[in-house]
Formats: sequence, structure tokens, C-alpha cells
Amino acid sequence: MIHTAKNALGLDEEAYRAILEGEGLSSSKEITSPQQFKNIMDAFRILGFTPPSTKNLCITPRNSGYLCTRRQLYYILGLWELASRRKDEQSLRNLIKRVAHVDDLRFLTKEKASAVILALRDIAEKAGFDPDNP
Repeated sequence: MIHTAKNALGLDEEAYRAILEGEGLSSSKEITSPQQFKNIMDAFRILGFTPPSTKNLCITPRNSGYLCTRRQLYYILGLWELASRRKDEQSLRNLIKRVAHVDDLRFLTKEKASAVILALRDIAEKAGFDPDNP
């Protein structure tokens, strides 16, 4: 959406970077909170950008049922802490990439989160843990 707004407004790279720097970012990849995204989109709206209707978009907010639930995320993190040998974030990302073919937990759908949960349950069982009764 950010790049769509940038292109729709015809912003050059310098103006675009200035908007990002207003939030303390050097790239849109560094956005970590909904508030940062909202602030950047508000800046684009002030410049005249009107976002498209979201009625027909297939990607919807986390609470609408498309992306995985908070409960699934916590379960994944709990299983990871229980069963993994290397408890670092990069190892978890590698597992998610291998199983769900996405780069980060933020992009898991409910279906892909279920696949990750099943893989982690197998890892836990092989490590001698009972995932249903830790």
C-alpha cells in the first residue's frame, strides 16, 4: 500500500524517504507496528492520496479471519520454546520458511500456521516432550 501511494502521488525517492524518516525509518521494510504504518499513510493522505476500496482485496486485517490468530502465534512460540534446540529468532524463521514458505510469523495464514504447529508438535514429540501436557 505504501508503494502504491508513493507511485500514485508521483513522489521522487527523496520525498518518499523524507516521509519514512519522519517515522525514524529508512525503508518500508522496517515498519514493525500498525501505528507506524498509519502515520505514514496519514502523511500520504495529507498529500492527496486516497486509498482504494478494500472490499475486493483478498488480504484483510488479522482479526478478519485471513491471517493466523493471536492464539496460534502464542502456541507456535510456546512450542518453539519447548522443543527447539536453538531458541533464537533466526532458527524459528528458518523453520517457518521451510514449512510455510513465508518469511515471518506476521505473514502466516491460519492454514499455514496450522502446518507450522503440526511440524512443531512433531519436533516436540521427537525431543521427548508431550505437547499436550508440557
